[in-house]
Amino acid sequence: MGTIITAATIMAMYLNSTGNLNSQYCYNADVENGQVKTMYVYDKVGNSLSGKLEYRYEYDAEGRVTAKETLRRNASTGRMTPESRLTYTYSADGYTLERSLWNGKTKAYDRATERTEYRMETTGVMSVTVYDLAEDGTPAAIADNMLVMMPQDAGLMAEKTE
Repeated sequence: MGTIITAATIMAMYLNSTGNLNSQYCYNADVENGQVKTMYVYDKVGNSLSGKLEYRYEYDAEGRVTAKETLRRNASTGRMTPESRLTYTYSADGYTLERSLWNGKTKAYDRATERTEYRMETTGVMSVTVYDLAEDGTPAAIADNMLVMMPQDAGLMAEKTE
């Protein structure tokens, strides 16, 4: 299965983002044992930088991302405050993603109200199904679904050699 979000994927994303000199953002990261633990995003404001976002990552023993937490800078306090959390779970044929939003009153994440499942159906075909969740967290209804076809050799810039 080729669509797992790993430590290498996050590291590549970070390295690609730091190389763009024309971006309005700058990036920095805390890296431990080859894994990006926290990625910091700064706004370029003239000759200075202003904190904008933090992304915090958690990984399982196989190096797959299990959680991504987003924190946003509060303009009035200057502090980073939680905004959302993506939770990933993996199976033999795909993975599931749930998004929870931060509740400022309870100072905790609310339960996820939606789940997206990504499943490899056959070579080059992935199903994506979005479920609305019941109060107990079980799927209550299908909100959306689609099949995504991934070309095997299309779009290659180099010739394939045997």
